[in-house]
Amino acid sequence: MNRIQHSERTHHTIPGSQYVLPSDELERQRLNLQHQVIRQALGGALLFPCIRLSANDQVLDSGTGTGIWLLELAPQLPPTIQLHGVDIITRLYPTSYPSNIKFSVENITRLPSSWNNTFALVNQRLLLAALRKVEWPVAISEMYRVITPGGWVQLCETGSWRAGPFTARFQSLMRTLLDSKGLFMDCYKAMPLMLRNAGFADVRVEVIQLSLCGLEGRDDRKNMCNVFRGMKTPILNVGGFGFVNSEAEFDALVNGVEDEMEKTASAQKEYFLFCARKPSL
Repeated sequence: MNRIQHSERTHHTIPGSQYVLPSDELERQRLNLQHQVIRQALGGALLFPCIRLSANDQVLDSGTGTGIWLLELAPQLPPTIQLHGVDIITRLYPTSYPSNIKFSVENITRLPSSWNNTFALVNQRLLLAALRKVEWPVAISEMYRVITPGGWVQLCETGSWRAGPFTARFQSLMRTLLDSKGLFMDCYKAMPLMLRNAGFADVRVEVIQLSLCGLEGRDDRKNMCNVFRGMKTPILNVGGFGFVNSEAEFDALVNGVEDEMEKTASAQKEYFLFCARKPSL
């Protein structure tokens, strides 16, 4: 396929990673907005109601991005609880944070061997554009390994989303891109079984449906369409997969999606929330 000339965003260059979204200031803003969308949908909660943390526990945030989940969780917990954020790059990490938060570079598919039975909770959100299908069971097994007996994992992934023909066309384009990289767009469907196969018990699933229409859906609509815009470079670098033939066509398609979502009363998106416990010894 021929590379289509376009205005490129900044993407990481980590060997072996198939992550398709940028790592720049615009992405920092989008990730923080995405966090607020999810938190608002959960009534402000950052933890599943069943999760209880004790004074000397440790918490791991996988794919921490800007670290915003940890930054907002820290004031709710005793300062003796250690919070650790990991990602494959540091570019989006905050520059100022409480002393009980630590950030480091790690990959959820191969965490340090010294972390066995360390964390009372592992949190991870929205890595469908980062983890390949073959990596998901490995990542969940790593989470299981580093969680203390009786500890918890909580995950969030995107489910289905719909509005109209522009949205359906971009959904097909996105699926083609993710499939070409071995990524797992429908990971939410397999999550309960993957958790159980890794050894987790008490698997709980919650589905949140959010409108993408009008004022009510404004923030998540903006978040989603900026996800799509962030995929421009990997899509156009391989010639558009037959869906678009120029940067102008790509931009017009995403603009059409955004307009369609705003004006379609039935436009909707699902978030799937998962929580599971590592059995006590």
